[in-house]
Amino acid sequence: MKRVLIVLAVWALVSIRPAPAAETSPPWQQVLVLHPARSQGPSIPFDYNFRNALPPFEKEPALAGKEVARGLIPTVPPTPLLRNVTDGELYLNVDHGRDFLTGSSVTYTSQCPDGVHVIFSGVHVITQQEALAIPYTVAVHTYRTGYAGWLWVQSGWSGTLARDGQSWNLTVIDNLDGRIDGQDRLHVLDLDRSPKATYHDVPVPGLLSLAGHTYRLDFTFKPAEPNIVLETLVTEVQLPRGELEIEAEGCRSLDLQDDRHLLLLANPQGRMSVPAGNYRVSNCSLRSQGQPLQFVGCERTVSVPAGQTANFRIGLPLSNTIAATRDRNLLHLTYQLVGAGGETYRLGGLKGLPSFRIYQGPFRLAGGAFGHG
Repeated sequence: MKRVLIVLAVWALVSIRPAPAAETSPPWQQVLVLHPARSQGPSIPFDYNFRNALPPFEKEPALAGKEVARGLIPTVPPTPLLRNVTDGELYLNVDHGRDFLTGSSVTYTSQCPDGVHVIFSGVHVITQQEALAIPYTVAVHTYRTGYAGWLWVQSGWSGTLARDGQSWNLTVIDNLDGRIDGQDRLHVLDLDRSPKATYHDVPVPGLLSLAGHTYRLDFTFKPAEPNIVLETLVTEVQLPRGELEIEAEGCRSLDLQDDRHLLLLANPQGRMSVPAGNYRVSNCSLRSQGQPLQFVGCERTVSVPAGQTANFRIGLPLSNTIAATRDRNLLHLTYQLVGAGGETYRLGGLKGLPSFRIYQGPFRLAGGAFGHG
């Protein structure tokens, strides 16, 4: 009997042992390698005129009688440059030193397309990230004299993200500082909608929502002979969700942003499940309305509580609105093209610009057209 009781006690102890926790599957991940690619943006303003003018560098070529201007390109460390305004040349010290006589100096020749601006295109610079030299190509736009204007970054890193039979081309354009954050640009091209592809040009987000999934993006520059690549770890994250009922007539794509979380919606219409958040509209791209339209802004926010439904309207129809203000005998008219959600657009073409006429009774007193934009 004692032997039976001992066996029963052991069996009881085994039977009340807690069951092992259910194993959770790891999150979906993809390592996306972005390779060097030609691209455009962002623009980086600079001004080295007047109070901001730089003193002479340590060693400069003999430029007696020439008009000279100096500046820095904001790589890490900064890249010194010397502009020979008289001869239309730009001397660049690519090793970041200020010795233009024995250092690694490269000369670029200018173009003057409109008589006002001078352009140096295809300028090669590098940012040093420890032992890694990250290459960039920029175009320098400056005025005829001095050194003030803006830089256009002409290079980036590009690759294809694919999942569930859908694919997108992602292109990242760095602002020359060697790290990827919200100051840089991300181009997203929906490859499954060609030739009328959905295209987004947005600040690089920390979280990106595409086609019902939300991903965290982690970027690392890595060497890969003969180039530097941008390795992107794409990790799916699970966020609380709500429902968004969208009425977006004529809207081709909609970009909603909550801090560094970016929600990209292609052909938004009807009820959609989206991550909960308080979103602002960063872009709304409309289908062709006879001439290009550029989204300007929207003061409304879209609040989507977890487990609840929010409603939002944007897009067509568009309304022509004019605000009139008077200063003594001066009447100032401001034109705006307003969408269904109160968002505003700018006309991108030069044809069919909006016009106005002012009447007193049957007599026409004045008239004219609003300028481009």
